[in-house]
Amino acid sequence: MADASIPSGKDTRDSQADGAPAEKPREKASTLHAGQAFIAAATWSGDGSGAGHVQLPDAGVTIPIAGAREPDGPGAANPEELLLAALAACFVNTWAIFLKKLQLAYAEPAVRVSGRLEDDPAGGLRVTDAVILARVPARLLESDRSRIAKSLELSEKYCIVSKVVRAAMPVRVEIEPV
Repeated sequence: MADASIPSGKDTRDSQADGAPAEKPREKASTLHAGQAFIAAATWSGDGSGAGHVQLPDAGVTIPIAGAREPDGPGAANPEELLLAALAACFVNTWAIFLKKLQLAYAEPAVRVSGRLEDDPAGGLRVTDAVILARVPARLLESDRSRIAKSLELSEKYCIVSKVVRAAMPVRVEIEPV
């Protein structure tokens, strides 16, 4: 077989000392799949003004958490911030996937997500909406606005966390030129 006809398109061939055919490289398995389960564990010390930790054992990550705190208060995320962080993380990762698929050159996509607390008619407070600001370089936006918009539409449609959040409240995606 001539090198030009090697199915991999490479100009080299792996030889096997035992004469067996070379193993095919394994395709990278998708990191997410239907039926996959996730675990988060939380511990708390004290009353409502106490603090605690959320552990993500599969990721090996521990996140300090607190309840209500002053806006500039140090050290721990509150649940509302964690909700927005999950939305931001999922959306930016999904957006990176669609930027690649649409062959848009933006190596470090970035988003900012904001949410608002309002009174809940059932009592207490609730997050009433979320806004995802997709930070897009002005030059890229000027040269390829329609494909940027398409990548964001697809990201909104396929981001797993935004699907959950949209079921509970409005989510808007806006472009922020940078």
